[in-house]
Amino acid sequence: MGLEDIAIYMLGSAAGVAANVKEGKEAIKRFKTGKTPEQKDVIDFFTSGLSGCWYGGKIFSKLKMIDYEQIVANRLSGLDLKNMAIEKIGLDESEINEIPPIVLSGYIWEDFDAKDRDDVVFFHAEDGRAVSSRFSVTWLFFSRLQIYSYTYIFDTVSDRIWEKSMEFFYQDITCFAINENLVQKIIDKNSKGCVHGCLSFFRKNMECHSYYVNELKIVVPGGSYSFSMRNNGKQTDSLHAAKAMVRERKYIH
Repeated sequence: MGLEDIAIYMLGSAAGVAANVKEGKEAIKRFKTGKTPEQKDVIDFFTSGLSGCWYGGKIFSKLKMIDYEQIVANRLSGLDLKNMAIEKIGLDESEINEIPPIVLSGYIWEDFDAKDRDDVVFFHAEDGRAVSSRFSVTWLFFSRLQIYSYTYIFDTVSDRIWEKSMEFFYQDITCFAINENLVQKIIDKNSKGCVHGCLSFFRKNMECHSYYVNELKIVVPGGSYSFSMRNNGKQTDSLHAAKAMVRERKYIH
């Protein structure tokens, strides 16, 4: 068995879709088929460090953390998300300018469809920083009576994107909060620290080390909606201003 075969087997095993070398090879071929060179590099980035767990092989990555973050930044720079959001909402910008719009962005940490074995989120964490293979941007706009949201999510290991638009009447909002949530850095219990990136399907077999991420949570009767965000002072000030306006407008009809 060559180094490439070992790497293929190990990635397939981490994904929880391979029980042996043959199945592992089929899994990685299927996962990488049709992917761009950049997407293949990203897959290697998230699985780099898989070493010595089974047969002493290792997956090497061309990318460092800074390189991956630049890939995400480049993807964002090619999008005009504010205008995409306004178009999806279907209103003139003058109708949604009660306060300046707020943009939230952050990595996604959960799979969307557990039944789809290709719908998986990769993790990588080092030096107190963590990234995933899925990134979210949300624009929030404020009219006299409503909040309008547009969320765009993209995957860095595929061409998948997700878009969602929602509306919230101020009078319906029962909670508008910034939350700090626990997320887990994953290390294989049996690998003596050799696994630094793995698929979320394998989480239940892993030892977990904690770190935190932020989200905006809006609760209305019958539903709770969360938006990923990387917190900073200016953004927090804007959200507190929005929260104050929600309180003020809650009883305006």
